[in-house]
Parts: sequence; C-alpha cells; structure tokens
Amino acid sequence: MSRLFVGVACTGLLLVGMAAEGDWPQWRGPNRDGVAPGATLPDTLPSSLKLVWKAEVGAGYSGPGIVGGKAAIFARQGENEAVVCLNATDGKEVWKESYPAPYTPASVAAKHGKGPFATPTVAGGKAFTFGIGGILSAWDLASGKRLWQHDFKGQFKRTYPSWGASCSPLVEGGLCVVGVGAKDEGGLTAFDVETGKVIWQQTADGAAYSSPVAADLGGQRQVIALMEHYLLAVEPKEGKLLWKVPFEVQYEQNSFTPIVHKDLVIIAGWGQPIRACRVAQEGGKFAATEAWRNAREAFYMNTPVLVGGHLYGLADRGRGTLVCLSADDGQTKWAGSAGLGEYASIVAAGDKLLVLTTNGTLLLVAASPTGYKELGKASLGQGAYWAHLALVGSRVYVRDKSSVACYELRAE
Repeated sequence: MSRLFVGVACTGLLLVGMAAEGDWPQWRGPNRDGVAPGATLPDTLPSSLKLVWKAEVGAGYSGPGIVGGKAAIFARQGENEAVVCLNATDGKEVWKESYPAPYTPASVAAKHGKGPFATPTVAGGKAFTFGIGGILSAWDLASGKRLWQHDFKGQFKRTYPSWGASCSPLVEGGLCVVGVGAKDEGGLTAFDVETGKVIWQQTADGAAYSSPVAADLGGQRQVIALMEHYLLAVEPKEGKLLWKVPFEVQYEQNSFTPIVHKDLVIIAGWGQPIRACRVAQEGGKFAATEAWRNAREAFYMNTPVLVGGHLYGLADRGRGTLVCLSADDGQTKWAGSAGLGEYASIVAAGDKLLVLTTNGTLLLVAASPTGYKELGKASLGQGAYWAHLALVGSRVYVRDKSSVACYELRAE
C-alpha cells in the first residue's frame, strides 16, 4: 500500500491560453503529453552538466510551471503551502505568497513528507495550484495576488484521497478542471478561471491521483480522466458524461495520465496490463471498447511519452525497465535499461528522450523503435527527484525535496 503515496506525487491535448512554444506551463508540458516543442537536446549528453542556478524553495514533489521567463513553484514551507515565482533565467525570487495548510500524511507515506504533489498550471496570466489537502487556488502570475481559493472543508467530510490530492489542474475553454473530494463525495469539477465559480461537477466517480487531459475524439472535444474506479470522459462545457469504462487497481491507486493516440485512449495502473480503449460515436452516443492490452507491461506511476506512434516509458518489471511499445497494437518493441527504480520523468524532444530517475540519474536515449540506444548519462547528485522535470530550450529544470535547479544541456 505504501507504494501509492510515491505514485500520487508523479502524477490528450490541452490548450493553455497564453503559453508560447518553448514554455513548460503545466504537468507534462505544453500539451500534457511529455513532449517539449521547440526544445533542443544534444546529440550526446555530457557526463557533467553546467549548473546555471539553484534555489531553495521548500518541500514537495510538485514540478515547475514555466511561462514567459517565470517559473511558478509550489512548495511546503512549515505548515503553509507556498507559491514561489522565480526568474527562470537566474533563479531569483520575483514574489512569494502562502496560506495555512496543515496536513498529516498516512503513516505508510510519512517518509515522503506533506506535499504538495500537483504541478501548477500557468495559463492566461494566472497560476492554478492544487494542494495536498485539496485546496484549489488561482494566482496572478505578475503580482502574486491570490484571485480566488476553495478549500472544500464545509462541503466534503474528506477533501482529498487517502494519500493526498495530487491532480494537476487542467485549463480548458475558460475552465479549471480538477478532481476534488474523496471516495463517494465530489468528483471531476470545473471552475471558472476568472471567478472560481463552480460551473459543473461530474459525480460519476470519485477523485483518484491522476490528472485529466483534453482531446478531440469522434468529432467531440472531451475531458478525459482516470478516476477511482473508471476511465471516463465528459463534455467540457457542461460536464455531461460521454462514456466510461471500469478500471480498478488496489486501494484506488490510479495515478497514470491518459494518453490519446488517434481514436485510442491508453491507460495503465499498478498490477494491471497497459491497455487501450477505442472511442467511437454511433447514433449520437459514445462508447469505449478495449482495442488491445499488453500483459507483459505494467506502468504503475510512470506515464510514457508518445513519439512517432510509439510509447516510451518506465515499466514496472525488472525494478524499473525502459521499454518501447507500439501505440497501435501495444506490442513491445524493445526493453532497455532495468533497475531504474519506481519512477522516472520522461520528456521527448525531436527524436530523443530525456529520462530523470528518482536518484538523480539523467539519461539521454534515442526515441527509436528499432532498439534501445543510450546517448549519454549524467548524475545530478544526491537527492529525491520525484517531481517531473521541465525542458525549455536547452535547459532542464529539476526539483528535489527542497530545491529547484536549472542545468544547461549543451556542452561548452
């Protein structure tokens, strides 16, 4: 059961308003898919990277949101959750705001701290944060002014799932969408980005640890979410349920981010084979049916990236093994380095992958289905790197338990 707490911290195409090419505005990048448009990776990775800057920000496994030269960092400082805005070029603090957020983790997860886990989403000049205790906030990126906030204490008996809220907010069509509450209370909920007003709530299933995505399927824009017991999709303007399929793992540990490929939605979870559901519309109604599954590969925490019709990710087998699968039929193309641990954040740029393990090993790998090819390896030093990395230009931004660092990938 203790593995879940680690998984929630590492928790489709998204429109994020004002984000430009080269920004990293949210969980898993501009399109929420682990791909960094406009970024450049070297042909080989130097064994020693140039440290551009490093800043102490506080505890947590939340990744950075970087837009327009500013980096929004979400962290715990004492009993407060803090939003720290840094200059992305030199790491200097622009502003900092915080609010009280006392939290006691489950005993099996205490060694991983008190969060936060969800990555901020930066869109339309605002930063949206979702705290480990379920506090949702909107901030003005320029000034740090808090625009609105919900803590749900008066609405739900429990305001977060068992191991803490970790759903990174999705901004779609003027709405901020996030899974709120726990178990039989709450569900996928949309808030007006300007006012924080609740626009709709879909109670078909409770919140888990995954983050939703948005994509066009069957001619319909859809918000797709892996919840406690179901993979489901809703119409984004009013929250109408379009389709759902059962997907359950032990202790409701769903933390995988759905991947959209053509008419397929690909999901995975602890102890479950990776699989794809084909979404189709017939007679005005949507349905999702299983298209393929690969019983060999399971992805508990790591969500693969999709490059050229192939999935590249860290499978559970072999104590963490990099693998390549066909997204069309799920067949394994190759298995590479094993023993990499429970989680790695993976980013694709062009025909290369940047892979960061939790022990601070950074790998450069070819994104090719023909075989595993490592192009270099560097160590970022001792630390616990559970936050998702960010790649902007030729610089990589990484977060350990207490600090954020920026490294230059180009050799000098």
